[in-house]
Amino acid sequence: MGLHFIRQTDSLSFASLYLRNGFDFFHPQLYNLSSTDGKAACEFPILYYVTAILYTLLGKKLFLLKLLHLIIVYTGVFYIFRMAYQLLKDYFYAALISLFLFTSTVFNYYSFNYLPDAGALGFVFIGWSLFFRYQGNHKKKTLLLSFLFFTLGSLIKVTYLINPLAVMVFSAYALLFHKKNLMTKSRAKNTIIYGIIGVALVILWNVYMIYYNALNNATYFNTTANPIWALTKENIAVVWDYISNYWYSKYFAESAFHLLLIVLMLQIVFLKKSDPKVSLPAVVLFFGSIVYFVLFYAQFKHHDYYFMAFFPLVILVLVNGIRTLQNISKKPLLHLAVKLVFLTIVIVSINYSRMKLSDRYTHGYDDFSRIGFLIEENANGIKYLNIPEDAMFIVAPDYCPNGGLLFLDRMGWNIGPVEKITSGRIQHYNKLGATYLLLATDEEEVLAVGDATGELIFDGKGLRIFQLNATPAN
Repeated sequence: MGLHFIRQTDSLSFASLYLRNGFDFFHPQLYNLSSTDGKAACEFPILYYVTAILYTLLGKKLFLLKLLHLIIVYTGVFYIFRMAYQLLKDYFYAALISLFLFTSTVFNYYSFNYLPDAGALGFVFIGWSLFFRYQGNHKKKTLLLSFLFFTLGSLIKVTYLINPLAVMVFSAYALLFHKKNLMTKSRAKNTIIYGIIGVALVILWNVYMIYYNALNNATYFNTTANPIWALTKENIAVVWDYISNYWYSKYFAESAFHLLLIVLMLQIVFLKKSDPKVSLPAVVLFFGSIVYFVLFYAQFKHHDYYFMAFFPLVILVLVNGIRTLQNISKKPLLHLAVKLVFLTIVIVSINYSRMKLSDRYTHGYDDFSRIGFLIEENANGIKYLNIPEDAMFIVAPDYCPNGGLLFLDRMGWNIGPVEKITSGRIQHYNKLGATYLLLATDEEEVLAVGDATGELIFDGKGLRIFQLNATPAN
């Protein structure tokens, strides 16, 4: 539901069309034919491909994609728990740090979602955990696996590349300034080499993606940054107002933000008591996160899930904060008090997030998702029509390029605003190959367009389907 219905149906379209069109990995497609044969690319489609394979085994159940995302991100949370225990040697602190993620409504909402961010975040969490394990066991296999997951996360969402880059900068610092207490020369070299390979793979995919989209006249996906300096002062202020006054409470509960601020201040005041093996990567990731925020500032106005890229930094801040406290004092009573406060904040904040999450699911369908609900409600009647699988549809009004087409499982075109549903436009798409028109409206003027361009073959609840008259090709 909501605005992100657009992006969610894009993701589901990739998976569905891999199943339908022969699992051609490097030729992803969308239902919308605004590009050549619907061919378009965005993030590395590995999870869509796996979902299509699951479709063949379990049937085409749409929830499988978000279930896959949930499994990956929760596996990542488990690896965060393991990482925190490795560094803190305290199960209770490790559990609290892992549970802290669930105080975020953004994390909870997008963990079980069709958007690819959760999968990318889960892979990056695993990458960080394995990197710190490598710091302890020095096994090349562990480092290789770390960068495998860092690379997967960065391929899915290129913005997550700040994580392996932070590890590489940290390793380069240890190498150049001979900081053997941080990392030996050989381990630093290995880290940088694996990092370069991972970054090269991410660059190669993005070059291919841009080439593939240009080749197929696909301009649908935004493949560039939206930096702060490209905005006017007024627009900068508007975005900041959204962040600070609207999205703020969705990022974390206020008490969770207060805890983060206290933990951060503790590390600044007692800088010499921090663990440089954790604090230095965190500092590098902090600056990388600032660069990310500046480059994609405009996106934060309407896309709360862009905040998810900050979660690895949040985890490192918490881990290093507790490690700093352990270095300041090992008194059991002090740590018992801290754990009780931490636990209370986590419980209260998770409950707060639960209520916020419930709010997001109680609004019902809207202008974006309405078309999906209507097609689902009329699914049996539409199925009875026996419309050929290769038939092309025009769906109107539909504000999502792939929304109605996904639920119909047919290629075609969408028309958004009602005023653009004209006989001329319908005939234009008819010449391009459209043979059916679905109108999800009761407005008489629009239905007259359907009557003028085709024959009514289905009159259902809230929608009608017309078989279009044959139009001679130019």
